[in-house]
Amino acid sequence: MKHSARRNGKAGGGSKRPSRQRLLDAGIEAFARFGPEEVGIRRLAAAAGVNSAALSYYFGGKEGYYRAVLRYLAEGVGATIRESARAARGDPAEPLDPEAAHQALRAFLRRFVVTILSEPQAEAVAAIVWRELLRPSGGFEIVYARIIRPVHETLTELSAAALQTTPSDPRAIILAHSLWGQAAMFRVGFHVLRRRLRHSTRRLPQDLVAMITDMLDTVILRVLPAQTLGEELVPPRLGRDDRP
Repeated sequence: MKHSARRNGKAGGGSKRPSRQRLLDAGIEAFARFGPEEVGIRRLAAAAGVNSAALSYYFGGKEGYYRAVLRYLAEGVGATIRESARAARGDPAEPLDPEAAHQALRAFLRRFVVTILSEPQAEAVAAIVWRELLRPSGGFEIVYARIIRPVHETLTELSAAALQTTPSDPRAIILAHSLWGQAAMFRVGFHVLRRRLRHSTRRLPQDLVAMITDMLDTVILRVLPAQTLGEELVPPRLGRDDRP
């Protein structure tokens, strides 16, 4: 994940920077493991190696700290996924025909799976995001507005073009949700898959990630409406940065 904007910018002076940054980084792991309701201020501060008063100093308390961590995630992995969605969509001023929409959906979902399985902090991010989706707290709107909705809207637009309808059509929204779920399940259900594959580490090798993207692509082609007759199940070509 890239957090260069946070690290390179000045936020409240150079002397404040290290402690605030350590808190944000430590907060990802702490909130992923315990959740905002279960973890206390002292444990959060200890994980970051700072005094518990730093939470109030930088963030105004635990709730403000949790929201800051969510915004931090939105600027990191959230931005990476949003950029993948925008790249797949292409120029928003250009209309999409069904075939172009099919290709864009397939390309984005492949990139999405590679990102959520390969990013170093993807497991922690997924734990925080999915906890908010299942048990919404005061941070839900940040997760929804900055991480989920931009991607869901792009998937809906592409799904609508594939169905030759409008993005407000419930069929397009439900199709987009289904495709998003197909891909996200590989992160949410990662440890089930790891056990079933009898894989001992917490990160899959590149050949298995490639197998997953190919399998997902085949499933997507079965779910999407038919394209031109005789289309082969050939994965969309990925750029160098999209490969696992």
